[in-house]
Amino acid sequence: MYLNVNGRNFLIDVGMSMKKINLHLLMSVGIDLEDIDGMFITHSHSDHTKSVKPLTTKYGIKAYMTKDVYEDIVNNRKTVLDSDKLVIIKSRGVTGGKKIDVEVVKLNHDVPTYAYIFTDKSTKETYLHLSDNGGIKRKDYIEKFKGMTYYAIESNYDHYMELFHETRPLLTKRRTIGYYGHTENSEAISFMVRVVTPSTRGVIFTHLSTQCNTPELAKETHQKMLQVFGNIRKVRHVRMAYALQDDIVGLV
Repeated sequence: MYLNVNGRNFLIDVGMSMKKINLHLLMSVGIDLEDIDGMFITHSHSDHTKSVKPLTTKYGIKAYMTKDVYEDIVNNRKTVLDSDKLVIIKSRGVTGGKKIDVEVVKLNHDVPTYAYIFTDKSTKETYLHLSDNGGIKRKDYIEKFKGMTYYAIESNYDHYMELFHETRPLLTKRRTIGYYGHTENSEAISFMVRVVTPSTRGVIFTHLSTQCNTPELAKETHQKMLQVFGNIRKVRHVRMAYALQDDIVGLV
């Protein structure tokens, strides 16, 4: 994910090759990796961390993450970053002086995983990046995450496709649908309805499974859920976008 906050350019997770990241940046927003001010890592899985080390080495981009996420990367990915390129985020988050605040919130996944809340201190706009998360229904999440200007929400899989997929291992299915797995399409839209307010402008649904979901299916499920529960009017002012892992999809 590319994010611009108050004139600064950030990446959130870097699961592609440097070449592909650079190409996507050039094609979508007209910048390249030399223009990136920092990268924030949500968790250690390889589809989120593939280019962490090369980006710090070749481009000198600082990597921001919590201590337990970094320890997980070192222990399970065998990746060690130079100390001057690593910024360990404390529980209170990161402040960019008068420009930016970044807050971290622990999520429910099978490795240490965090959401990021970015605040533009000039405009007061906020952005929630909600990464891989199985236990999205928690009530404290609703209160914590309510009223953001923009959201990225995982809408990983379709329940039927996951359960009845013919080749996915049973352990993979069990992990995906569990409390420490991923967010299902209907759960994602239910969460969105509970957190958006009139000040919310856009939501991008991310991390769609290539085996057990499609943008079309996720959108259809979301629209049906909105119709059934009478929530279309509540969210009609919100722009909704859908992104596969390798697609260039803009929200703003």
